Amino acid sequence: MPNQVQFSVAAAIARIALVAAFLLVVLPPPASDQCAAWWAEAEFAVQQGDIVAAQSALDRVLVAVSDDVIHAASVQARVYALLVDAHLAAGRYDAARVYLYALADVDGWTPARREQLRTIFDYTGEIQAATALLMAELDTPTGDVAEPANPAVLRELAQLAIDQLDWAQAETTLAELVTIAPDDAWAFYQLGLIVAPQNPAYAADYLIRAALNPDYTARADAVRAALSAYETQSLTDAHTTLGITLTGLGEWPFAERVLQIALDVNAVNPTALAYRGFVRDQQGRDGLADIEAARAMDPNDPVIYYMLGMHWRLADAAQTALVAFEHAYWLDSENPALAAEVGRSWQQLSEFDSAEEWLRRAVELAPDDLRWQITLAVFYADTGFDLEETGLPYIEELVEKVPFNPNIQASLGWAYAQTGDLDRAYDRINIAIGADPDNVRSRYYFGAILERQGNVDSAASSYWFVVDEAGSERGFGLLAARALQRLGYITP
Repeated sequence: MPNQVQFSVAAAIARIALVAAFLLVVLPPPASDQCAAWWAEAEFAVQQGDIVAAQSALDRVLVAVSDDVIHAASVQARVYALLVDAHLAAGRYDAARVYLYALADVDGWTPARREQLRTIFDYTGEIQAATALLMAELDTPTGDVAEPANPAVLRELAQLAIDQLDWAQAETTLAELVTIAPDDAWAFYQLGLIVAPQNPAYAADYLIRAALNPDYTARADAVRAALSAYETQSLTDAHTTLGITLTGLGEWPFAERVLQIALDVNAVNPTALAYRGFVRDQQGRDGLADIEAARAMDPNDPVIYYMLGMHWRLADAAQTALVAFEHAYWLDSENPALAAEVGRSWQQLSEFDSAEEWLRRAVELAPDDLRWQITLAVFYADTGFDLEETGLPYIEELVEKVPFNPNIQASLGWAYAQTGDLDRAYDRINIAIGADPDNVRSRYYFGAILERQGNVDSAASSYWFVVDEAGSERGFGLLAARALQRLGYITP
């Protein structure tokens, strides 16, 4: 499912400006002046997130030009296109579809409009309709001479099949794709993941091809390394090893499939069962039954308690998660990752003294592992706990040690902002964004720093980026959405 706020309000506003200029050219006064006023009203409404008001203003434009035989259709097309964008930006997909069909009636279908319709189908869960639309595009004649299928369409069909867990269709589509796009690393990587549990040798060949692209080298090599388990382990254990690797890579549907295959071979496999519950949780389903069943099979496995903690954390049950993470830690008290999770749980409960104690314990358990030092620095910056006395000096020292890490730079930037040094805060947050432009934490703090400097429009732009990337339901996406509401860009 695509991101709920993938469509930018800024794009809708930009289209408003273009259409306003068009109307001033094609319509004589006073109609052009009146329409321009309605357009301004629509622009303000879109900025406020009030799509109903924007639609009302634009409907008046449509009425005003309805008798203009020469320009009515052209204006209608532009208005409908704007309303499609605005409704998509607001997450109103049913309304967007209505105006998209109206636009097509007036001005025909284009590849971009078909793409919008496919995206609407994705949002509304109409996978069969999206697939049919793509298949129709593959079958559309383009001339007397048969042309090869469009790789972009095949790629979308393959992704839809993967999303629907239709592995046979996905494999068939990907095989067709690599014949016409032999350099498509994504397709080779997906093929490798699909065939891995049934034919590790074929999978390795596909993954070698994928690894030729630097973007896929590390991931493909990790999966290839896991395939060696099929040479030395029992079948259920080899499947479990592959499933754990895919889980670590965040390949949730593929991981669940392989773990299910492992359980089909041997149902008494608490590791596979716990991991299956974990990946189900990551996909928005309830994995608790699997994790609890695994715990009943092996009540002394700290990994199972870790997954139980992650389940309760996703459910926003911080106290219950803490109990599970503490149990995991006492079963494996030399594991810094488990100490860090206990610390994060205390942080979620706003018990910052305890959080600091446990996060420092993680650092002490693995003093050469920068991950836990970075986790502690992020804690100081995000919470502001004991910042001037302890946190800021710690972050500054860590930046000297690791100057190019964006999370540390963002932590230092936000720490400076909280202590009132906005100039240095701005400089540091720019370094962080330069190192990782898509990091939503850095972009949120960039917006907050810009807001403190009085640059509200630029701050809002940064907040919108965070919402577009992370959604508006939790984490920095929720914080950014609240900031936009506070600044008047989103109505309550």
